[in-house]
Amino acid sequence: MKVAVGLALVVAHAIGFAVVAPRCRAPELSVELTPQGPVPSVAAEVDHAGASPGLDYTRWTVRYRGGFTRSVGVAALAGPRQDPAARACVGRVVVGQRLLDDGRAGPGTIAGEMKRQIENELRGERIVGVGAFQRVEGLGVAWATLAMNPSDASIHITPSGYVRAAATLVFDRVSVPLVVMLVPQLTADRLDFAVYAQANLSFDNGVVQWLNDRLGGNKLATRFARRQLDANLVSALAPPPPFELPGGATLQFGYCAGAVEVADHAWGALPFSVVIGGTDPATLPPRRGPAQHPPVAPGVAVAIDIDLDGLNALLYELWRAKLLDRRLAEAGLDTRFNEDPLVAEMLTLRLAPPRLALPPVLSPSQHGLALHADARVAIRDGETTTTGRVWGGLAFSFVAPLAPVAVSLGELELTCERTPTTLVPCFADLVAALRERGDQFHGELTRAFGKLLEEVFVDRRVSGPGLPMELVIKRAAPSVMVAAGNASLRLDLDAGLAPRTP
Repeated sequence: MKVAVGLALVVAHAIGFAVVAPRCRAPELSVELTPQGPVPSVAAEVDHAGASPGLDYTRWTVRYRGGFTRSVGVAALAGPRQDPAARACVGRVVVGQRLLDDGRAGPGTIAGEMKRQIENELRGERIVGVGAFQRVEGLGVAWATLAMNPSDASIHITPSGYVRAAATLVFDRVSVPLVVMLVPQLTADRLDFAVYAQANLSFDNGVVQWLNDRLGGNKLATRFARRQLDANLVSALAPPPPFELPGGATLQFGYCAGAVEVADHAWGALPFSVVIGGTDPATLPPRRGPAQHPPVAPGVAVAIDIDLDGLNALLYELWRAKLLDRRLAEAGLDTRFNEDPLVAEMLTLRLAPPRLALPPVLSPSQHGLALHADARVAIRDGETTTTGRVWGGLAFSFVAPLAPVAVSLGELELTCERTPTTLVPCFADLVAALRERGDQFHGELTRAFGKLLEEVFVDRRVSGPGLPMELVIKRAAPSVMVAAGNASLRLDLDAGLAPRTP
């Protein structure tokens, strides 16, 4: 009898479970992508991550009994967007006083090269009544403003800033003091200099004044300014040259309708734009507007300030050229997962290299910059392959001006495509485990970013057509300034002038 009663209870429980269990199943979360926008299948918590303007991420979350949560996310670029035809100013090239003149017209400076070229040009020159050329004395080249050099106002110029060069050309019987002022003339497509010159002759032996006309002091000053000074200034101040990228793509910079800035005896800065080659309004980079730039440190040779708009335009071009996808593949994050001993032994899942579906976007963060990206990854389980949508974030920490930028893994979420328009939660526990092991990716991500920075900015030689000198960039030290919901990246460049290579 007891056995029969026990059996009846088991059967009753089994029948009851079969009847009740379907009714207790929690509704499944999915998100349908419609022309009107994403539509969740059930009531869900909704929140947003990322930045606007920027790469925005909408997440729908349902919480179940037992502490389980399931989420589906969709990324989209939020405007306003940058206009490829606008050529907005998104950065500036800063040329420090040290590159103009280190105080002794040393090698690698504009003053040093100017002195060398003048002496080479005038060596052996002899003028009747004046004698042979001997040397250049007291050569100095400096950034200047009229507020700090009021005597220059007699030349009837009123620029906010200019380059002032002064020297004495010593002949056997005559010393020719030269003062040359080069005033930047910036248009939307070129940089030029208006040259104002003075040359006063003092004759040691009382030679008559007609020698002034014969020597042509003002013409002499203007000639040297044109040949030895403004050409090198254009090379140093001009926007960065086109950078050839692996795979045949090119990063291009250009002039823009901004203003030249000058700090007396300190630095001069020229704004530039980033040329955007794409036209698809759905993927164009976001626009935040001008950002504040950090103060220029004393002793800097050359620096580049790039606003967030400029950085996001560069990321857009790198994404458009598929270079970022190649760098992701080289970083081997998928290989590290697939070859992990625990994964290889316990799981049948394998990942393909991720590819970026949208251009990644940088935004300000507490410790520097945050980069968000929306990628696609093929997830293979035996004969079945599922497309996963990866929402990821990287944190860029600028701990010290000369220290490497630390890059760490921030956000990481995964949504799977049941169909191209139906999104569902997937592999939540696996993603959580990967997120907890984010520190393992820190070193590889830092190295990958450092390599990308070197490819774009380091070991570059900048020169204009027909110029004997070029600006050589050896290293770049990054830092960042975050203010008022915007940010700018400073690259202090170890750079100097050198003879142009054939």
